[in-house]
Amino acid sequence: MVPICTDGKITLSKKEDVFIPDDLMLSELFNKLPQQSFFIWYPPSSLPSMSRARLNSIYGGIGVKKISRAVRKNDSFTLENGFRTVDLGKVIKVGLLQIILAFLADPALDIPAVERHRMVSCLLNVTVQETDEPITVGYSVTLSSGRDVDVRASRMLRWERENSKLYMQRSHGKSSYKEKIEFGTYFADEISRGLLFEMADKIPSLAELIKLGSLLEFQDAAVDFLLKSKNLQLFPEDENFLNSSGLGGSTKH
Repeated sequence: MVPICTDGKITLSKKEDVFIPDDLMLSELFNKLPQQSFFIWYPPSSLPSMSRARLNSIYGGIGVKKISRAVRKNDSFTLENGFRTVDLGKVIKVGLLQIILAFLADPALDIPAVERHRMVSCLLNVTVQETDEPITVGYSVTLSSGRDVDVRASRMLRWERENSKLYMQRSHGKSSYKEKIEFGTYFADEISRGLLFEMADKIPSLAELIKLGSLLEFQDAAVDFLLKSKNLQLFPEDENFLNSSGLGGSTKH
């Protein structure tokens, strides 16, 4: 049994029903559910105690799972009111491809040019479809009783790689800074996971680059500096691939 805090009261719960909140976005979703706490209790900062990192290590050592490891993701969704196809270049921009190719061309990854181009071609072949409906993703955890607890969150877009479809929620008017960072974060995560599903440990690094590029609207000079700051570059074979992609040429990096 481990301590939790529900409605201001500290109680004990089975360790299978409690999780370490290592992912703040997931934790926020489950914390919104009423009348139940799903996360371990931490002493208030006003009380002398060991660090959260140390407490997490102790809880993990006795079998409490991290929420990021315990959760299951459900990507399925349906569109009731239809969608419209939009131009590929509205979403898949040259700057995005430059970032991805430069990342994949890092000698440390040892990915041949032919394989880099094959991976990027998945994005060049997608059909981009917009909808007014929210595009959501579901998450669930199973408790010791066998009951599943489900939550849902808006993701703004979804890439169905097998079907070569990229679904996006249509934006209306000028985006706020919050909307820009949300879209950039979800877009970067979706693209990185779709491309690097066989190199899961590299997903966060590529996602961070794509997110920055999205916030910069993939503007050429900004992408050029971003890549140099990360010691990344496009090689001639990648330049030639971009020039023949139909999205326009690229500059030397």
